Amino acid sequence: MGITWLASYPKSGNTWVRFLLHSAIYGPANNSLDIARKIPDIHRPLPFDPPSDNKILCKTHFALSPKHPKLAQTDKAVLIIRDPRDVLFSALNYRRLNGLTKDQLSDEQYAKSFIAAQGDPQFAAIGYGTWSSHISSWQSNTTFPVHTIRYESLKQSPADHLRALADFLGYQFSDETIAAAVKASSFDSMRAMEIREKSKQKKQPAPGAKPTTLFVGTPKASQSKTYFMNTGNSGQSLASISPAIEQAFNKAFAEPMRKHGYEPLSD
Repeated sequence: MGITWLASYPKSGNTWVRFLLHSAIYGPANNSLDIARKIPDIHRPLPFDPPSDNKILCKTHFALSPKHPKLAQTDKAVLIIRDPRDVLFSALNYRRLNGLTKDQLSDEQYAKSFIAAQGDPQFAAIGYGTWSSHISSWQSNTTFPVHTIRYESLKQSPADHLRALADFLGYQFSDETIAAAVKASSFDSMRAMEIREKSKQKKQPAPGAKPTTLFVGTPKASQSKTYFMNTGNSGQSLASISPAIEQAFNKAFAEPMRKHGYEPLSD
């Protein structure tokens, strides 16, 4: 029984890929925890329902290294990558989801810390690496096959990329199944599920309490229209924070972005 990792630097679209695969393999999820039961998250273990075909798909944000859990049981990996500008905005939203206010950390302060660390400093501290080093760790691997999905391409033609992903994983899906999975896993559908599930939360779950949703975020954040399924935008300009931040980002990320197939915005 081998593992296929769904690997990504955080905020790159891993949840979306899990929804797509669950819908194609098992049918649309009735709730978000259905996803966790069939396609678990190594960082947030919940009760796991092993697949009958022994094809285990598991989410990871860890950079690939000899210390990665269950490396000896690995068969394949799917690497999901996303423009680091959009990762920055999504990671900032994630901080807001967890209660960090602009008074505690402004958008500009966060962006400066992201630029200086070449990614979110907290992510690096827990073993995810920088944005670029995370991608390189998986792409340079020669021990097992790695299939790379670019978030922007998946967004542009989800059916084509889901079909290619299914082929890599050894599944054969009909056109109808692919189309149904894409529809069930649309941004609007996932946002609606998040709103529906969080509307039932009266307060923040106590530490160690059984989760009621896959979507991270405090009830207070949801009330202020801050969602885990945020905007899903691509190609965003950091000039909305400040022109100086955009300039600093372009300077710091120009080389790693080009290395991984992205072009920094012109000044």
